[in-house]
Amino acid sequence: MSEFEHPIKDVTDSLLGWATQAELELAQRLNHPNVTIIGDLDLASDEVERIEKLYGIFLARQLAAGGNLAELTALSPALFLVTLTARAKKLVAADTFSREYLGGIGLNDLVPESQIDSILADKLAEYLTNMQVSAFDTDPVTVLCWHAGFVNTEIPQLLETIDTAAAEHDNPTIDDLELPHYFSGFHQVSPHAATLYQGVMALRDFTTTHPQSWFDRDRKHLEPQLPTAIADAVAAELRERPVGTEDRAAAVGVANRELRPRLILDPVRKKVCLRLPEQRVPARGEITWRVSLEGSTTVYRTGRAWGDVTGYAESLDITLPRPVREVTVEDLSNHITWNVPVVNTNDPILLFNKRGGSVTDKKSLHHQRIRALIPAENRLVDVVHDMDIQPVSSFTIDGWDGWVCHNVILDGVDSLASLDAAATATQSDLKLLRVVDPRQRVTFRTPDEAIKHVTTLGGLKVHSQSLVAEFPPTPSGDTEIWHLSISAFGGAGLAGEEITQPEPLEVPAEGGVFHVLDPDAYDAPWVGEYLVRMRGPRNESFRHEFAIVEGMLAVTTYAGSSGSCRIPAGGGLSEATLIVKPGNKPFTAQPDKVHVSSQEAGADFVVSTEEGDSLPLRFNPPRLIFELPLLTEPPMWRASRMLLHPRMIDTEGTIRVRGAGELEDPKISVRNHHGQPVKTTKLTSRDGGITYVVPVSKLVSTTTVLSRGRIDLEWTDPGNNKRISVTLADVETTEPVAVTLDGGTLTVTGTEQQNLGVWVWPETAPWHPADTFPVVDGAVALPEEYVDAGNLIVQVHVRDPFTVLHTPVSPGPEATVLEQEGFFGTDDGVLGTLSAFISGSHDTIPTDPQVMPVLWDMLASGGHRPETIKAVRTVFQANPDASLRGLSQSLVKSAQQPGRFIETGLVRCRFTGTPGSEAMDADLHLAAWIGTLELLGQLDHLFGAEGYPDAAKPQVEEVKKQLAALAGDNILETLKTARDTTLDSACIDKTTVMLAGMDPAQQRFLLNQVFGEHIVPGAVLDDSSRLLAVFETFNQRDKLRELLGSENLIASAVTLLRTLRSSNKSLYALARIRFDKLDGVDTNAKENLWALAPVVSLVLALASRVSAHGLITSNKTLDAATAGWARLAEVVPDLVISDIVAADAIALAIAKPGIA
Repeated sequence: MSEFEHPIKDVTDSLLGWATQAELELAQRLNHPNVTIIGDLDLASDEVERIEKLYGIFLARQLAAGGNLAELTALSPALFLVTLTARAKKLVAADTFSREYLGGIGLNDLVPESQIDSILADKLAEYLTNMQVSAFDTDPVTVLCWHAGFVNTEIPQLLETIDTAAAEHDNPTIDDLELPHYFSGFHQVSPHAATLYQGVMALRDFTTTHPQSWFDRDRKHLEPQLPTAIADAVAAELRERPVGTEDRAAAVGVANRELRPRLILDPVRKKVCLRLPEQRVPARGEITWRVSLEGSTTVYRTGRAWGDVTGYAESLDITLPRPVREVTVEDLSNHITWNVPVVNTNDPILLFNKRGGSVTDKKSLHHQRIRALIPAENRLVDVVHDMDIQPVSSFTIDGWDGWVCHNVILDGVDSLASLDAAATATQSDLKLLRVVDPRQRVTFRTPDEAIKHVTTLGGLKVHSQSLVAEFPPTPSGDTEIWHLSISAFGGAGLAGEEITQPEPLEVPAEGGVFHVLDPDAYDAPWVGEYLVRMRGPRNESFRHEFAIVEGMLAVTTYAGSSGSCRIPAGGGLSEATLIVKPGNKPFTAQPDKVHVSSQEAGADFVVSTEEGDSLPLRFNPPRLIFELPLLTEPPMWRASRMLLHPRMIDTEGTIRVRGAGELEDPKISVRNHHGQPVKTTKLTSRDGGITYVVPVSKLVSTTTVLSRGRIDLEWTDPGNNKRISVTLADVETTEPVAVTLDGGTLTVTGTEQQNLGVWVWPETAPWHPADTFPVVDGAVALPEEYVDAGNLIVQVHVRDPFTVLHTPVSPGPEATVLEQEGFFGTDDGVLGTLSAFISGSHDTIPTDPQVMPVLWDMLASGGHRPETIKAVRTVFQANPDASLRGLSQSLVKSAQQPGRFIETGLVRCRFTGTPGSEAMDADLHLAAWIGTLELLGQLDHLFGAEGYPDAAKPQVEEVKKQLAALAGDNILETLKTARDTTLDSACIDKTTVMLAGMDPAQQRFLLNQVFGEHIVPGAVLDDSSRLLAVFETFNQRDKLRELLGSENLIASAVTLLRTLRSSNKSLYALARIRFDKLDGVDTNAKENLWALAPVVSLVLALASRVSAHGLITSNKTLDAATAGWARLAEVVPDLVISDIVAADAIALAIAKPGIA
């Protein structure tokens, strides 16, 4: 008898461990009773691509070492089934299935098709039966298609069939339809088909309920939920071709606008930004956003650009000043809240494509060139081949200390991971591995730069040469037939007229390059704006918006000295002219010399051909814009000459200037009233010549003492090499304007300044954004809502006719309060009633959750009557859950939130954390510690005398999952053990105290050694976060000495320690850990008082949270400590709040053993 030979022939294969673990996990999931088909595994499409890539390489290596495919698949049936089903989902034709499968996993040169056919015929049913999923009695390809749930090419057919049936009667059932081939067969043999159909209908109905925003909304509430890969495929089809689209296979569909904020990389300015996308501007004229960064919420407003004809607001890029875990964004116009992940603590890498878009969330990368932002100590590795990936070049990112961004070419690379410098490829977490497979993506490329300053009325840039489609090597490894469709670009959400019938393209196995608009097809030039679609044999769909005037030549000229942009001149801006000429193919431009006058933003013209094509275009010449920082208003970009009082200039601000590109040798000068320069300084650029800046402090000594003068900018224009000088502002000592209110009319007097406007805020409604009104003949007629609406805050400002000024969030010091009776809105029990309370018309504060964020903002702003503050605190303590959530939604800065939480007494309240709506669940991420307390409250609320009821157990598991994501895995361990393991390591000890006595240079060196590895942001109870929070006391030791020496905090902590000792010995032992770590430190010495701050913080946190859960009573001691504790939270907020979160978990674990 021959000895058994193991199927694994290469035991050194780096993917052997991955294959073993992946097989085990997939087999366990397939054997779950809820899984009836393989498609139920709920694997995302890119996760399946990742499995295909790695499994293919694993098999290839074993086969090369002498392995046998049949034996290898028998050893890994789950991986085999998952990859087979993935290929069935992309089925082109049944007779090419085996060839497609082998090409997809990269084995087409190693394995004959007949071998796959043989394995499928002999073993497929056995493998399916062993995994306890349906084997189905039919041919193997059909079986696999049924296990996929849907074949991609049948999804458009199904949706089209539903549209037809829905036109005849509402809510068609699956039995009302003529189903596509494979799905019809699946329906006949399995009731699971009906469930999938219902999931498709739920998603389809959702798209009609929110036709403009459904794709960017959370869809987790839809029932039944489709498996992720199927949901993604259906959503992709409906996004491009909405309900009602006819002939889906041929149709290009509608153009899309992205509503979702996203991360981008700006490699020129070397910044990571959050991009707030373009939006259709509402009636108010602006879109309001609330952006929360590590708990601090800032309001931003976006609006239409000057001269815009599209109706959309400009996108806004907000710089992320440092690495953070996530950003929460609320779009108040569409009432959608998003959590935008930034840095994953367990996988610290951000990936961006060549356009700067983030692809960090992808497990399968389809790009050959990427930018990877990683900690500087890490390296990029192709783990599959145990090979370092050498970047082409690298640069740092502003504010991201300890990180570096690499430009990387992925040719010949199969995987990508960021590893610690000391780690080897075999030590990497293969679950975090990304695979590289450019075969999956068709890219569009424009061979020329867009024609400068010219766009279509739909906002597309215009090119003079054809769009090019680049095909990578085909996934099948064979020649493939793709189809090109072209329609007119109809604008966002609109379908344009189909220009051509789908044209077949024969793509060779090695890929190729095709002109989308063939320049040799016609004698006439291509003229139009188009939406282009490339459809693949597996229902792949790649689209691109593109505008072209083939052969167009254009030259822009400017009146006056500037040759690159418009500048202030003659009461307006310098005039500009665009000269348009055709190339080799004739067209007509009307007019062919497009003139923009001094008061206009741009001008329209039309390009047409003899064949009848016509394209309206817009010429928008660039202009010089500048930002002069003022004390009276936030920084705003302006384009016209200003008039300033010398005391209006913000001496701590920065002057910014932008032209149409590089400004050579730019200087800014302050001149006296004789025109003589008093001070001149250079401007510099830190973003590659986009923006030029200079601190006002370099000029301030001169501008503030001038009674009259001006501020000039001069530079050399690179377009004509001329030296140019323009006046940005006249400086004059003027009297302030006067504003009065008479009924519904504002009157502005005391100035002859032109182009005045007013910003108006209702004082009794501080949550209401300001409105902007122009001053006409010295007066403003107010809308009805401002009449008898309580006091108004009015600020006069100078409008700029050549730019759009966004209204400030809050009034400046020059604003005037105009008194009148009444309050803003109606007595509605919510915000209107709160306005009545603020105005003094009502004595009762409303308690609706909507008012809670506003009440927090009121407390933070100060200046309120003591009785008002007392009333607000009473409301908070009576409604702790709504109040806690309101704090996270407020504009109170994150560093101030812990202090307010303590000061109001909420820290001693018990929370139930009742689950809320989809939007409320998103709010958990606004401030991680608040979300954590809410989730702990949910666990507390769900856990009864007999534990968790069976009906609540799925919810409990989801809460635990959210807790781990928000606070870190340590919190689950704390809930199990009633012990915070970080207390042993995150502490101040004798060595740390000795460090305080060293010279600063020694301190910096040693601290860098300790904290250099903690540059990746962690969850609130992660070891590194706790360590950093405790060591912040070292940095703040001077303030802490004063605080602990003047407040009675230490005495209160000692009293509370005694209380804990008498009530619970284990709590007492926990509370003493940090004190015991100070063994050998003279804590009675004043210079060492600061080292007691972590001790005091923990004791107060434990006492307050165990008191909230009814385990002790120490109200008087806690009352006495509240003010000092709140001050401690202002000095070291991260320490105090992480101690409170840990204490709440400990208190819960003691009060309700078994809660975890």
